[in-house]
Amino acid sequence: MASTETTSSCKKLRVLLIPFFASSHIGPFTELAVSLATARPRAVEATIAVTPANVPIVRSLLRRHENAANGGTPVKVATYPFPSVDGLPKGVENLSAVAQADAWRIDVAAVSDTLMRPVQETLIRAQSPDALVTDVHFMWNAGVCEELGVPCVTFNVVGAFSTLAMRHLTLALISNSNTNINIKPEPEAVSVPRFPAPEIRVPTMPTFTGSQCLTLITVLQNTLNTITKVA
Repeated sequence: MASTETTSSCKKLRVLLIPFFASSHIGPFTELAVSLATARPRAVEATIAVTPANVPIVRSLLRRHENAANGGTPVKVATYPFPSVDGLPKGVENLSAVAQADAWRIDVAAVSDTLMRPVQETLIRAQSPDALVTDVHFMWNAGVCEELGVPCVTFNVVGAFSTLAMRHLTLALISNSNTNINIKPEPEAVSVPRFPAPEIRVPTMPTFTGSQCLTLITVLQNTLNTITKVA
């Protein structure tokens, strides 16, 4: 009996984290992985999964923690392949490494059920984690985890207000008729409930905001298409 209890108490909770292909996402995910692993090192094993070209970013962040703690961090790093994307040179797998004019290619690839889901699903099944923390872009991972009976949490690194503003801009850009999403002409202004100013002028928004909204539209379309197939 004592042996069984000891074995059970030594089994760690294995958490897999999958961030989006941007340093601004990889950073917070790595910090979360370190926090999970160092808070209870005997109870939690955190693994952050990225594509090969993004490994140096994670390693650099982990080294900072190693230097601060005068020792190693228990966070593991796993990799999965970045799919071949038209217009992107091989090895370009991060928004910071791509020309602004081609950034949309990474955004679209990230939310592609055809390109990205197979490699991430293979990773998740191979890692067989006890829990998954996925970036908001990878909506299908919730379904993969449901099939495996594994809890899945979505981590959105963008602030609450930015998320709210992008949501309302997205709603202003689309019309939803049953399962068909159509992009409307870009509005001049967007209303955000309870915001001090009555409207936000679209031309004053960062280019990044509009790009993320178009990405979100793609996510919504993919999600609705999946629901339609299941139905």
